[in-house]
Amino acid sequence: MESDNDYIAKIAWYYYIQKKTQKEIAELLNISRMRVIRLLEKAEQENLVQIHIRKDFSDRFDVEKQLAEKFNLKDVVIIPADKQRQDLIPDELAKAASIYIKEHFFSNIINIGYGKTVGKILNNLSQISEKKLTFVSLTGGVSLYLLNNQYWAGNANLYLIPAPLIASTTELVDAIKKESAAIEISKMHEMAECTVVGIGAMSEDTTMLKSGTIRKETFELIRMRGAVGDILAYFFDENGQLVENEIYNNLISYPLDKLSKLKNVIGVAGGESKRHAIKAALCGNYVNILITDEDTAKWLLK
Repeated sequence: MESDNDYIAKIAWYYYIQKKTQKEIAELLNISRMRVIRLLEKAEQENLVQIHIRKDFSDRFDVEKQLAEKFNLKDVVIIPADKQRQDLIPDELAKAASIYIKEHFFSNIINIGYGKTVGKILNNLSQISEKKLTFVSLTGGVSLYLLNNQYWAGNANLYLIPAPLIASTTELVDAIKKESAAIEISKMHEMAECTVVGIGAMSEDTTMLKSGTIRKETFELIRMRGAVGDILAYFFDENGQLVENEIYNNLISYPLDKLSKLKNVIGVAGGESKRHAIKAALCGNYVNILITDEDTAKWLLK
């Protein structure tokens, strides 16, 4: 018969070494998840498990704290990044953001912006979540949300504003906002426990440009006016101030000046090409939680 310590050690082995979840361990041993949590705590208290934080992780935690203080953020998550493989950063950020959302928020309603990284987050979340999620779009542009994503077929409901991102006339914008579907979605925005947005850079591979949502000439004009990045198709300069742009009159998007009033606005972005856009977004106080890579975080502190 196993001793209490042997039983606790077995649970600790499953959790720390075999990387099983608390739910998986509970099912494996036919005990409650709450009992698994209590026994893991006991393992640490009785020194059966010793956790050592490597210096590089300790340094990363310190950078997270400094970054949160500098930009008045509620939280910061920093991932290690391979300098030689900048193309992998969106995937790693998406994984980190998915885990963060799953562990920190209990509501199943999540507001979402568009973009490649956000799409990866939704795919990951729908696979790891134990509950059915509800994703609510913050902008028009149905194709932007469905592009290269499979999350709507999995463990999620997807509510999209039935409209383009940029309407042809201001009259059409007004008409869309009066539609019952648009009104109901706007009410959902206030119910969400967290909001996830990408931070776009003024580069050739930005989602708006690659999807044909905005003309190259218009994009270049916005850049010439001082824009360094965008959130939800609102462009801002290096100080986070909105850059003049004629398309705003026809834009179907959650107002940027109201974004920070939503609960837990998470900005997910990283890589060298996005650094100035991320800094500007933080200066504009558009997000209050940041998930980024280590090199970008250190650059932001300089």
